[in-house]
Amino acid sequence: MATTKTERIEIDLPEDIIFAMRGSKKPEEVKKKLKIALAILLFQERSISLGKATELSGLSRVRFMEVLKEHDIPAYEYGEKEFERDQQIIARYRKAVEK
Repeated sequence: MATTKTERIEIDLPEDIIFAMRGSKKPEEVKKKLKIALAILLFQERSISLGKATELSGLSRVRFMEVLKEHDIPAYEYGEKEFERDQQIIARYRKAVEK
């Protein structure tokens, strides 16, 4: 399995924000929460794929998709182009089956 290269980034946050985030949570839980939030943001901005967002979040794909749903963020876009493409594929399949 390939190892992903990482880089450490430090950010300064006001103490009251840190306190609000921490509550009764341990530093590792705060770190995980921040990574999930970043993954959601970057995915929503379409900066990274679902796979990369899942990897960044540290969650399973299914769980990350559940988190997206909880935030009313679609995991997949299904627009007019995709619908038309699917309709063409269905029509070709029906013709092939009828023969």
